[in-house]
Amino acid sequence: MKVAKLQFLPLCFLSLLVFNTHPLLAAEPEPVVDKQGEPLQPGVGYYVWPLWADMGGLTLGQTRNKTCPLDVIRDPSFIGSPVTFHVAGSDLGFIPTLTDLTINIPILGSHCKEPKVWRLSKEGSGFWFVSTGGVAGDLISKFKIERLEGEHAYEIYSFKFCPSVPGVLCAPVGTFEDADGTKVMAVGDGIEPYYVRFQKSTSYSQKKGQEFSSV
Repeated sequence: MKVAKLQFLPLCFLSLLVFNTHPLLAAEPEPVVDKQGEPLQPGVGYYVWPLWADMGGLTLGQTRNKTCPLDVIRDPSFIGSPVTFHVAGSDLGFIPTLTDLTINIPILGSHCKEPKVWRLSKEGSGFWFVSTGGVAGDLISKFKIERLEGEHAYEIYSFKFCPSVPGVLCAPVGTFEDADGTKVMAVGDGIEPYYVRFQKSTSYSQKKGQEFSSV
């Protein structure tokens, strides 16, 4: 029995050494793609459209007390404003899913001077508007893009507020209809995911001379 143990132990250590010579490789991040199947690029403008339409895109507007900062809204009569995405410290060259992002809507002509970076703005118990005035890297300015699961859902996505920090709120971004009918992007109780597709702004021919939103 003693001989068997002496022979067995070295074999165990040898197998561990062989196993550990092959480092574990992290899975390649999945890129978010636009309607043409091309990966979203950092810093490039994209329209964010509802799933079944090329209008009603995201833009910025005054809600609540009609003051600054601006909130992220849907305008059913407008294609929306180009939205940009950034990943801190990343050299991937594309925007990945399920990764902390800084999201910006750099509209022109706004009298509200705060940065147009997304952030959560507390409005009540368990409810937040998606507003502007955020700062890249701040906890309340970290959003993710999540792909809809399913064989035919490759280009369908939703936004989540879900920072990669234990114990922090993780919930979908959806639509809340304000008292005046404005559709505001929000996070909170009863808010369902808002499914969207992305269209690169430089490859889309704007109709009827539409310009960037100015509020």
